[in-house]
This record gives sequence, structure tokens and C-alpha cells, in this order.
Amino acid sequence: MAFMLHGATAWGLLGLNDTSYTPPNPNAGFEVVDLSAFGAPSVPEPEPVAEKPVEEVKSEPLVEPVIEPEPTVVEEPAPIPLPVPVAKPVVKPQPVQKPAPKPVQKAQPIPPPKQQMATPAGNQNAFVPPSSNAAYLHNPKPAYPVQAQRRNLEGVVVVAVEVSEAGEPLSITIKKSSGFMLLDKAALKAVRVWRFAPATRGGRAVSAQVDVPIRFSLNDA
Repeated sequence: MAFMLHGATAWGLLGLNDTSYTPPNPNAGFEVVDLSAFGAPSVPEPEPVAEKPVEEVKSEPLVEPVIEPEPTVVEEPAPIPLPVPVAKPVVKPQPVQKPAPKPVQKAQPIPPPKQQMATPAGNQNAFVPPSSNAAYLHNPKPAYPVQAQRRNLEGVVVVAVEVSEAGEPLSITIKKSSGFMLLDKAALKAVRVWRFAPATRGGRAVSAQVDVPIRFSLNDA
């Protein structure tokens, strides 16, 4: 091919001015063979392969083996021996003895202070106050109230008594209270029924007032 190109070039340079120059045919001396006349070799087409159905393989779920824990052995503590209770001797309670009730006694009247009696020779108008202690009067002792004894009440009541010429109480009042109404009322009740030796002046009976103290004491009850 290179030779032909060089030849063609040379001829071209020589025949530039010759109009009757015919360029050489590059295919001269070569036989053109048409390969299409022979035909392409036939290649057998591959037979279609029948697809086998794919069987689905069901995989069984994996089951993890359960590992059971080993049982823990718990050691039980040894039982503590309980102390044996000591039986106490049964003491029978002794019956409570109630004190015997004290007999109710009447309060003793306190004798009034003795007053000096004037002799007739000294004074013809001598005064002698009333008295409740004469033996012949037989005055009852004041009763000690039972409720006052239960409450341990004690005291002295001074009763002012207006005594008539006949020796009877005209009026009685509390001159000094014991501080307890139970005792005051008991004193008034007792003196109200008493009789007195009337007061005298110059040997004659006269009305006069006298104070009568009455003591209430649990020791005397």
C-alpha cells in the first residue's frame, strides 16, 4: 500500500498538465470475492430449557435450648432452742377484808367556860349565864352525819342561843361555821331541842344569850 501511494503521488506530479491522464484503479489486479454468496454457517438455536418450579423450603424456626438454672440449695439455719419458761407458783389473792363500819356516835358538846359566880355578900346583882350542862337536863348529843363521816369531815360549830327565863331556846343562829353545811345543820338540829338552865341576875331567872360550841371529830365518832 505504501508503494502504491508513492506511485500515485509520482504520477500525480508528472501528469498535472496532462488532461487526458486517467488515474490508476487501486483495485486493479485484485479479485473481489463476495462472501455473502457463501452464506453464514447456520448455528442451531439452543432448545429452551424448561424451568423447574422452585420448591420453597420452609425452614423450621430455630428453637434455642432452654437451659434450666441449677436449683440453689439454701441452707436453713439450725433452729434456736427456745428457753423453757419457768412456771411461777400461783399465788392466790387473799380476800380483801373490809373494815367494819364504826358505830355512829353522837358528838360531845363542849362545855362552856366556867364563869365565876359572885357571892351575895360581894354583889347582890351578880349575873350567872345560861347553861346546858346541868345533869337534870338530859340533852341528847348531836348526831354525827354519816355522810360527813364518809367524807372525813370534821369541825367545830359555835351556835348562839337566846335562852328564855324558862330555859327554852328562843332563837338559835350559827355564830361560827365549821366550813361544812352538813355539820352546821346537825348542830342546829341538836340545839333546837335542848333545854337550858336559865340565866340569873341577883338570884332571879332572866333571859340571856349563850354561845354553845359543838365539836365534830372522827376520833370521837
